Amino acid sequence: MQQAWYKQFWPWFLIALPMAAVIASLTTFYIAATTNNDMVVESYYKKGKAINADLSLIQKAEQMGIKASVSPATNGLVLDISLPESLKSQPLKVELAHKTLAKNDRSYVVTADANGRYRFGDDLNESGRWFIRISPMDDTWRLQEELQLPLYNAEEIDGK
Repeated sequence: MQQAWYKQFWPWFLIALPMAAVIASLTTFYIAATTNNDMVVESYYKKGKAINADLSLIQKAEQMGIKASVSPATNGLVLDISLPESLKSQPLKVELAHKTLAKNDRSYVVTADANGRYRFGDDLNESGRWFIRISPMDDTWRLQEELQLPLYNAEEIDGK
């Protein structure tokens, strides 16, 4: 006498394969529906216009001869920047944007210390790829560059 089908191995094995695919697809749908993808841009046209404005600000910084470098410090990062005399006492905006996680983005308003160096990022302890943007408070010029944190050496920021 033969065993009932539900007591045998092969029917359950054949049922398990499609069930695994169904469970995986439902899990994938749940993840896609409940998480926000920071890499997807809502309005490509507006982003394109903003990129063109950024390029003109970067070119202005290049024409003014503004160059900067970022180096590691005991707490945070140090920004050395060559500014024209008329701009040396100005506070600067430093924005650090994480490449994939918008919740990790940081923004600082920094002023120069007695040596003319700007210190920031003492709360920055995540490593990875970051995008740094430096500009004055009136947004008349801009420098930007990609950084790999943690920094081990000084890294130039030329805006390109």
